[in-house]
Parts: sequence; structure tokens; C-alpha cells
Amino acid sequence: MFALYRKLIAASIRSQMQYKINFVTSAATTGMIMVLDFIILSAILYRFHDVVGWNIYEVGMLYGISSASVSLYRLFAPEINDFEKYIVQGELDQLLIRPVSPLLLLLTRNLDLSRVGGLVQGVSVLVISLSGLAAEGQSIMGLVLFSPVAILSGGVIYFSIGLATAGVAFWTHQMKDMLTFTIYAPANASNYPIGLYPNWLKWLFFSAIPIAYMNYLPMLTLLGKGGEWFYPILTPVAAASAFYFARMLWNVGIRHYHSTGS
Repeated sequence: MFALYRKLIAASIRSQMQYKINFVTSAATTGMIMVLDFIILSAILYRFHDVVGWNIYEVGMLYGISSASVSLYRLFAPEINDFEKYIVQGELDQLLIRPVSPLLLLLTRNLDLSRVGGLVQGVSVLVISLSGLAAEGQSIMGLVLFSPVAILSGGVIYFSIGLATAGVAFWTHQMKDMLTFTIYAPANASNYPIGLYPNWLKWLFFSAIPIAYMNYLPMLTLLGKGGEWFYPILTPVAAASAFYFARMLWNVGIRHYHSTGS
């Protein structure tokens, strides 16, 4: 299965790299838009110095992990994020008659290489934040070692949320509006400390939309903000759990799928 995935991914990349200038401009544009987001956030922090006790470099760690993670998800799973068209236009029928998992086919279609710009931007913010924390005398070894784990786990968490949303679309036949509440708004919220939000929203981010495990919870420990020693371990555990339940929902949706006949 992995060998087939690797071959299909390689074919998708070769196809898109036929238009190198388009790739470079799209990646640069995506990166610049996300840089602008962080500049606005930095301006707010410069004015108020901190957000509920988190300074600019600490918030930068949250922002960098979230930004890189969501870019990783959008890079490898753009068709999951745009799954509504497969339901509404009946395109899923074409995938179901092939002798390969429809989920595998979706994950190898149309990689969004423009998201490389967002990934580079997120990692750059992490490097700047780590340098700032080191200059303040903060020990950063744990942060450096944990950052790749957080980005990969965050990518899986975002993918799982997107897959679960696509699973629900088998019944609702629409997905774009739901993504605002399941992906886009939570991604913006995860740029800030979760402690900033009301209790019902905290509960949501620790349960149905588990973005708190991606950056906020482990940073409580690694930045010395009162977190328990095992909080960083919960990050990959939450990612694996989210993927397991999202895959279950997806499989149930596939079994109950009825073609639109269009």
C-alpha cells in the first residue's frame, strides 16, 4: 500500500512541477499572506506586551506549530478539504469502482504544493521564536526536539478533523460551511493560548476538535507554565486517537453512500 502511495504521489508531483513558475509564485503568495497574519499578531503583542501571560516568542511557538501543521494538512490532503464536490457532482462514483481505496486515491490527487510557502513560514516563525526564547535565557532543547513531533501530530489532527468533516458530508451533502467551524476558525484560535477562551470553547478544543493537544498543552510543560510532565506525550496520542475515530466515521459514511446519479 505504501509503495503504491509513493508512486501515485511521485506522479502527482511530477505533473504539477511541469508548471514551475506557477508553483513558485503560488508558494510565495501563500507564505506572504501567512507572514502578514503573524505581523498583525506581533503588532498586537507589541502593544499589549503579552496575552494572558504569554509573551511574543511563546505565542510564536503556538503560531508556528499551528501554521506549519495546517499547511502540512492542506499540502497533502486538498481533495479531502474539497470533498464536497465528490458528493454533489457524483465524482466519488468513479473512485469507488477502482480496485484501490478511495481514501488513498484522494490523498494522491492534486497535491497543493503552494502550501509549501505556509510550511516554510511556520517553521521560520518557530526558528525566530526559539532564538528569542534562548536570548531570554529559556532552555530550548526540549522545544527543538519536540517541534517536529508537534508539527507532524498537528498535521494528523487537522487531517483527522477534515476527514471527519468529509465523513459527515455523506449525510449532509455539504462541507464548505462546516469547514469554517471545524478547520478554519479552530486554526486561528490555536494561534493563541487556549486559556484565553471561555470554558465551553476550551472543552470543544480538548474533545471534538482536539487542537489544544497540538501546541497549547505541550507548551505548558515545555515553556514552564505549570504543565504536567506527560503533556507532550499526549500530542501524538491525541493525533492517533483522532485519526482512528475519523477513519471509523469515514468508513461508516462510505458504506452508507448513495450516488446523486448526476
